[in-house]
Amino acid sequence: MPSFHKALLLYNPKAGGAHRMQESSLRGVAAIFRAAGVEVELEPTRAPGAGGQQAKEGITRGFDAIFACGGDGTVYDVLQGMVHGPETVALGVLPLGTANVLASDLGLSPELPAAARAVLDYAPRRVAAGKLVWAAGQPTYFSVAAGIGAHAGLIYDATARSKQHGGFATYYVAGFARLFLHDFVPFTAEITLPDGEVRREEVLEVVAMRVSSFGKWLSRWRPGGRLDCDYLQLVTLKPCSRLAMFRYALYALARGQVPESVSRAANVEFIRAVRVRCRAMAGTAMVRIRAQADGEVLDGIPAEIAIVPKALTLLMPPR
Repeated sequence: MPSFHKALLLYNPKAGGAHRMQESSLRGVAAIFRAAGVEVELEPTRAPGAGGQQAKEGITRGFDAIFACGGDGTVYDVLQGMVHGPETVALGVLPLGTANVLASDLGLSPELPAAARAVLDYAPRRVAAGKLVWAAGQPTYFSVAAGIGAHAGLIYDATARSKQHGGFATYYVAGFARLFLHDFVPFTAEITLPDGEVRREEVLEVVAMRVSSFGKWLSRWRPGGRLDCDYLQLVTLKPCSRLAMFRYALYALARGQVPESVSRAANVEFIRAVRVRCRAMAGTAMVRIRAQADGEVLDGIPAEIAIVPKALTLLMPPR
């Protein structure tokens, strides 16, 4: 029997193709759920950023599972209304977008009917969420990754093109271009480890991961993030040559495992942490260093990324 009995399927009408095709696919999901004894309601998100509020409304209406049906952007929107919500209401994910990193990490098939059948056997588990607080902004939460540096600008530049022209491959093409064209600006990162120790580093990039991989072409590269842990897996990049960055990127894409000598040359480090505070260095305060959470580009530093234990209930594969 499914662990949930009344499910609200929130979907982004602009994710993953035409509106009518989405509705047809989701009606198939609803039929699968109803055959398993689950009461189902479909509801499009009203506007960008409205998913969180609609998730809260769904909780008050008695749904015990709120499904984000779309890409990682849809999941991000719905997540904002689920953090600190009741333990008895679970967030579920169904892939229906350009990038479905969280769905992939949860072991869900990109084929919607197969994903729907699989999630009927998933169990609710209370897990941590990441939190990003940026300059003059309200806290925002993430499930996949957040980061600060050039990659946030890359996401900002590539998102529209990837969805209109080259698909997910556009991210990688734009990323390699930035290795040679971007003017990397160092900033300071104050990193708090799980035991309370604080480290201060000069870095070019910080990425805080919650998932095991980014999927797609980077599925072999596994920095060590996990949804069922109470820490952030930080990936930091310190000043190094562009050639060293390029070699590291090639290994990550082609093999996944990067030789230690290549990692050292690229000044890449993996750190388990509970918090990282990033600030501009003297003389660079006028340069905008962007931040991003689950692919949503936000204002820049100063910014803080932290872990929020037991933040939400998530439908996950059985242990």
